[in-house]
Amino acid sequence: MSPSGKRAIIALVSFMSGLFISQLIGNGYPILGTTAPGCPLKLRVVGNCSCIDLQSQLAKCRSRKFVTKFEASHVPMKKTFKTTNDSPRKFFLDCGANVASSVQLFRETYPNGHEYVIHSFELDERLAPYFAPYPDHVLHCPVAVSDNDGTMTAFSESAWAPDKGKNNNKDMQWGGGTLYVDEKEKKDTASGGIRKLSHRKTVPTVDLSQWIQRNFAIDDHIIFKLDVEGAEYTILKKMLQEDTFRWIDKFYGEFHPGQPTGWSKEQKSKLMEDLKKNKIKQESWAAETQTYGDMDKLHTSKVPAETPGTAGNVYTSCGPSNSSVPARVALVVQVGMNAKMAHRLIDTIQAHTSHIPLSLFVHGDFAELFPDMVLHWSINHTIGVREGHPYPPGHFDMVHPNWIRTNLIMSVLRLQELDIQPAYYLPVKVNDQMKDVAKKTDLRIVQPTVAFPPASGTLLTYDNYYRFRDVERVPKALRIISSALGKTGGILVLDSDHPDSYMNSVFLLDYLVENSGFQLVRIEDCIAGV
Repeated sequence: MSPSGKRAIIALVSFMSGLFISQLIGNGYPILGTTAPGCPLKLRVVGNCSCIDLQSQLAKCRSRKFVTKFEASHVPMKKTFKTTNDSPRKFFLDCGANVASSVQLFRETYPNGHEYVIHSFELDERLAPYFAPYPDHVLHCPVAVSDNDGTMTAFSESAWAPDKGKNNNKDMQWGGGTLYVDEKEKKDTASGGIRKLSHRKTVPTVDLSQWIQRNFAIDDHIIFKLDVEGAEYTILKKMLQEDTFRWIDKFYGEFHPGQPTGWSKEQKSKLMEDLKKNKIKQESWAAETQTYGDMDKLHTSKVPAETPGTAGNVYTSCGPSNSSVPARVALVVQVGMNAKMAHRLIDTIQAHTSHIPLSLFVHGDFAELFPDMVLHWSINHTIGVREGHPYPPGHFDMVHPNWIRTNLIMSVLRLQELDIQPAYYLPVKVNDQMKDVAKKTDLRIVQPTVAFPPASGTLLTYDNYYRFRDVERVPKALRIISSALGKTGGILVLDSDHPDSYMNSVFLLDYLVENSGFQLVRIEDCIAGV
């Protein structure tokens, strides 16, 4: 049995055991195969799973082996990767790997990126630690890709220092290297010239065209990224001569016409013509700006057209569909990265006799680390997205739109890998950039009418809240929530990382069900009525 199959069985057994134990203590749903309270056979929430779907989805949770193979210099790849007749092997060739930014971008945002074995070639040995965290990865370092096997001098950036100065007239730590320098840079062994290339070392070179042909089958699925500061010209020329693009399924990269390679403009133009003649299309790839040429094409919307709300719009209220019905409240849990606290809060809410509709917003990293927990929740609750991972407070709303986009792509992909299609996004704060990115990714933005702990209005302080015992804090918290909901209701968000969300939860549900007069609805119904 494969490792992924074993893990799926372990996850399923663990999950079933948890359900059985929860039955014994009277707080859980019935064991899978019977009908849980409110568990629909037809999908109740857009993209979420039914009880019957859960077992098959758990089987899709793949194993993660957090180990990187390091190659001190180039060693021919051992053909040990298994495949089946109907499933080709998948590889991502990362040539010019730098600080592993392409590995990270590919793993996090490329569809099914975790199914690929990655080979990274980097000529600067000092950058090797950046690759340590990644699974199913082989690092060839220090190794430079070329059109021949041999050795060459690699010129790399000097270590940073306060008085280092600008690199190519920019204040940056490039971390890069090249095989090509001009005479002035070559002679400047102290500072390394305008690009600060003072770190010099003789490194092995590998004939990339031959290496690909020796180590892969034409039927393998190979995504090829080439960003090698000028060496691309000789490499691509040889790949065309040897028909190596028969092995390549997709080609990403960047040309560097300004590098002192010795190639004339005419030679470079001829190579471009040859690539075009052979129908070799290069998509752009710029990991340092979190983009690649077909990113939008690969991440088209899969949200059903009938989903309530409009992509990019911000929903902060829960207006009734007509004036004859009571004001409405949608309960939302903002799930943090503390799985223990999230489990405690959400299981407590699920155990309440009211079976109140609930929406849960999770980070992409949470879905990856705790897939069985998210699948369990998705049986009866709407699952939406937060960012791919948490940022320190106040920072995410300041980042570049490209980073916002990749964060949302990460989160959406992690849920899609569990067969959950999110349609709603809960950011900590909203700005125009987030609205634009949400529109492009077909996500509706949810913002709280009321949040606990509150971010505005009556804030929690030591004097008015934290100096009291928990039983004394409960009415204070509920009073803040009740006052903010007023008579119009709205979207009530609890933060799972705050321990008092758990302490307040049952008393809050009792109030909402018995004394508030609000109609308690799903987030979809809430948005549909606005």
